[in-house]
Amino acid sequence: MFVYLGRDVLVRVFYGLGDGQTPFRLSVINIILNAVLDYFLIDAFGTPGIVFATIGVNAFSMVVLLWLLNRRLNGLPWQEWMFPILGLAVSSVIAGAASWGVSWGCEQLLETSIIWVQLLQLSLAGLLGLGVFGLLATQLKLPEVDMFVARVRQKLGR
Repeated sequence: MFVYLGRDVLVRVFYGLGDGQTPFRLSVINIILNAVLDYFLIDAFGTPGIVFATIGVNAFSMVVLLWLLNRRLNGLPWQEWMFPILGLAVSSVIAGAASWGVSWGCEQLLETSIIWVQLLQLSLAGLLGLGVFGLLATQLKLPEVDMFVARVRQKLGR
């Protein structure tokens, strides 16, 4: 999720700089790369291979866009950005592992061929993943996360 959102933000930065061609060209490359990765990863992992391919393409895209932006702006504040980027990436991995663990546990304990059990499995895994990510992200003390939490609390009336 982190690399998808990061890539999306970077695309908007290029649009803000008046450059729609760079993200477009990269998107064409990404479509081809996604097809190639799907071909290999679906064989190896089944349906999760689609997710792995999408994550790989978005990570590649994010790295390329950051590299191009760094060149265009004659440098980015990498040291200032490194802690938040790594913190969010690690938080995403931990949240994903927690979600997977809950999903796997449900498969071991419950009859997952029943639709309501599948919905329960999905809901529990998704909620735990969001909760773990939210808890870890708030510990990073990022102003954007603090603003988001404040808005959510305001909407909920707290």
